[in-house]
Amino acid sequence: MTIEPVPGNKYKNFVITKAEKIDELSCLLIELTHEPTGAAVIHLQNSDPENVFCLSFQTIPDNSNGVAHILEHTVLCGSKKYPVKDPFFSMTRRSLNTYMNALTGQDFTCYPAASQIKEDFYNLLDVYLDAVFHPLLLPNSFYQEGHRLEFAEEEDPATPLEYKGIVYNEMKGAMSSPSSRLHECMYSALFPDLTYGINSGGDPKEIPELTYDQLIAFHRKFYRPERCLFYFYGSFPLEGHLDMIGERILDKMPSSPLPPLPPLPVQKRFNSPKKVVTSYPKTSESTEDNQVFISFGWLTAGVLEQDTLLALTILEIALMDNDASPLKMAFLKSNLCSQASVYLDNEIHEAPFVINLKGCKENTADALEELLFDTLKKIAAEGIPPELIKNAMHQLEFHRSEITGDHSPFGLNLFMRSALLKQHGVDPKKGLTTHELFNEIDERSRKNPKYFEELMEKYLIQNQHFVRVVMNPDPNMGLRELTEEKEELAKIKEKLSPQETKALVKKAKELKQFREEQDEEDSDILPKITLNDVSPDCRIYSLSKETVGNIEIFHHDTFTNSILYVDLTWNLPAVPYDDHWILSFYSMLVPQLGSGERSYQENLRLIQAELGGFHTSPSFNIQAHDSKLFAPAFHVQGKALYKNAEILFQLIKDTAFEPDFSDRDRIKEVFFKHFTNLQTNLTQNSMKYASNLASAGFNSITQLNNRLFGPEYYNKIKEIAHNYAAYEEELIEKLKATHRLLLPSKKTDMVITCDGDMYKNLKKLNFYGLVDIPTVSQKPFEINFPIEKIESHARIIASPVAFISKGCNTLFYSHPDAPALLIGAHIMENIVLHRALREEGGAYGGGSSFNTLSGNFLFYSYRDPNIASTFSSFQEGLQTIIDGKFDDSDLEEAKLEIVQGLDAPISPGSRGEVAYCWVKENKSPEVRRNFRNALLSSTKKEVINALKKHLQPEMSKAVT
Repeated sequence: MTIEPVPGNKYKNFVITKAEKIDELSCLLIELTHEPTGAAVIHLQNSDPENVFCLSFQTIPDNSNGVAHILEHTVLCGSKKYPVKDPFFSMTRRSLNTYMNALTGQDFTCYPAASQIKEDFYNLLDVYLDAVFHPLLLPNSFYQEGHRLEFAEEEDPATPLEYKGIVYNEMKGAMSSPSSRLHECMYSALFPDLTYGINSGGDPKEIPELTYDQLIAFHRKFYRPERCLFYFYGSFPLEGHLDMIGERILDKMPSSPLPPLPPLPVQKRFNSPKKVVTSYPKTSESTEDNQVFISFGWLTAGVLEQDTLLALTILEIALMDNDASPLKMAFLKSNLCSQASVYLDNEIHEAPFVINLKGCKENTADALEELLFDTLKKIAAEGIPPELIKNAMHQLEFHRSEITGDHSPFGLNLFMRSALLKQHGVDPKKGLTTHELFNEIDERSRKNPKYFEELMEKYLIQNQHFVRVVMNPDPNMGLRELTEEKEELAKIKEKLSPQETKALVKKAKELKQFREEQDEEDSDILPKITLNDVSPDCRIYSLSKETVGNIEIFHHDTFTNSILYVDLTWNLPAVPYDDHWILSFYSMLVPQLGSGERSYQENLRLIQAELGGFHTSPSFNIQAHDSKLFAPAFHVQGKALYKNAEILFQLIKDTAFEPDFSDRDRIKEVFFKHFTNLQTNLTQNSMKYASNLASAGFNSITQLNNRLFGPEYYNKIKEIAHNYAAYEEELIEKLKATHRLLLPSKKTDMVITCDGDMYKNLKKLNFYGLVDIPTVSQKPFEINFPIEKIESHARIIASPVAFISKGCNTLFYSHPDAPALLIGAHIMENIVLHRALREEGGAYGGGSSFNTLSGNFLFYSYRDPNIASTFSSFQEGLQTIIDGKFDDSDLEEAKLEIVQGLDAPISPGSRGEVAYCWVKENKSPEVRRNFRNALLSSTKKEVINALKKHLQPEMSKAVT
């Protein structure tokens, strides 16, 4: 039986309530209701082979004990049909999924997954359905994932009492970020009466107050089949989805389902603005005086007013999108802050409009607030230039039209745009049809030329529901919070009766036994894909090549929804050893300067008006046959609608040849904006920095990576920032000298991704002259330079949990043993490190990884409260695999997990770049096919031998 997509048509117990084409996305939107229960279904039907499902629930916590977040973790710890340890993590390696996750939002929790294989898709859906609707929710799973009281040494009451738990430690790490603290403080002030004012992830100070019974009650209330939104996307037939959710869940429901959750109330508006002053922890070593965060926030329109929210989004882009936007420019030119950003949160019931300022000095909040409102009033009085509105609409239209999917499925992006609206009672089509809403807004602004200025007056200038947050750095705060926690735990311990003490020891033993019993469970009851389902062929993206003018052009022919992707790239020339760091700064700076005959403001407005993105970057291109060899290159990349191709080509040319280094004020402005970004994101980047440091001393490429992107680069920028006036002249001269070196060389290539007709037209137009650019001979980049030895060490950051990396250098990509070593890394993580680091150690994550190109083998853990035990776990993991304590199913699961990465979908706009990268790395189809064949055929013995031969001897030299 098939279902005709016409409203009113029925399929079993489902009835179609809406069926509409979304032409701009080449989709058919079908909405259905399961009549007996009222459960809602959305299906976005199209030809995309990456099919997505998402089970979404409204979850409305009323305090910051983290119940929604901890429940999200706990439902994935075993279910009625699949009563095994971690069915979620087990399925990540028993399938060929292209995406698996679980997400806790401020007012929803969702469970998405994606696959290109129908059997696999339904295996995943079956596991997820049982997980969310029939979870075991065992007390020990709650203690493990959420929080528990335990002695530091579990069975020794003489040791200190501690809070443990995966979510508890995750949120301690998350809340060490100043940006996270600022966000929570702003929302708490804007929403004193609603769920958005609490920390849905959980405040570490409140998480220990959550009880197991409260967790069960929360699941019973919100995780109801009739209150679930079932979302599907892709090419698989709708009938299969309806059969699965009907037979497995909905048709088994009692005849009296609960009514839908009532709509969220509206936040009562303030009579006068609020001012909040708070603090965040910083390290005592940090002495800069410009570390104050200031945030201004308004509560604006409700989610039902989608047209108004889109207009506010356009206004947000017009005012603050780039450094030439009028409000952002006013902030940056004031010298009162070094970074300004904005966001309109239009996925929740009422949308906050928030401006965040970083790099502020003390006692500047009043001046910045005055500047904010003076600038808004001036813009409103003079009128917003029509081209700013037009440019903002172009940006929004471009990014909603682009087919993305490199980091998460495009279908999940569309879930966020449509299904979340439906959960608030809004037509999901409104989140998908950008053009229709644009036409409505265009019509309004034509009828009322002051439409956007009146929006500013209503929602920004005259809006009394306004909050100002000032967040000051406090070098003692981290220690103070830790001391308070220890004192609280000491008081709890002091009051423990002998019976309570015994009970804690007993509970710790039971939890340990629970883990051990789970380890012995047979996960074979879970469905799985086998290696027989894996294609023996490696992925190939066509790449034609021809010489035109002075350059070689590589073209990947694919449908891109009328978007053109261009990358002009050439070999990196010799750069003085001591100036390697400048490559990173130069790449970040150049797209933000003027070029050709245009100022930086004109350039930024041009990019906003005509392009969809523009940047420059270095690449390393490590060679597949030797990880110590690399072919560094420099890239100028952009994307635009095809109709704007000429502008894109001209900007690429101007940026490559004529960046404006005479604008000293602009260079200084961008420098301090960059420094503030590095400084405030130190905690978020800590895992990357630890990994860079652990591998920095292996060879030239790892050292260069650290010099350009690791702590060494951060420290160089920090050194200049502390005495910019003394360094300014030297910095500008280095930039000019670097530019003279970085002119396009004799070996210049252009990579173009677009459809065949677009390419033919570009060729007829001689690529707007870009192929005739002059090229110069340059001395090649020196890839063999002195290696600075890195010793194992620790660095202090303002975080109560650690980020750890232990690195060894091993094999290169085309080495016969490389696939076996990669398999060993996955098995080690799957059967030892996940348990030891996350379940027992309480770290939010950790494991082992082998970068087959760089040859770096890393052990790692993040948001980790137990450093010493983590070191022991690394060694235990290696020894377990070398001792052969794994079986054939572990071997197969590791292979499947690796194939997921090899075969992950690549968005159309990235395919040409990926194919060109394979060429530069000498990863020919034959080389990649050999790697894949060796991977699929590797035996247990070969994995053990690879670790014994190539990793075990390196452990004594490993850097931590």
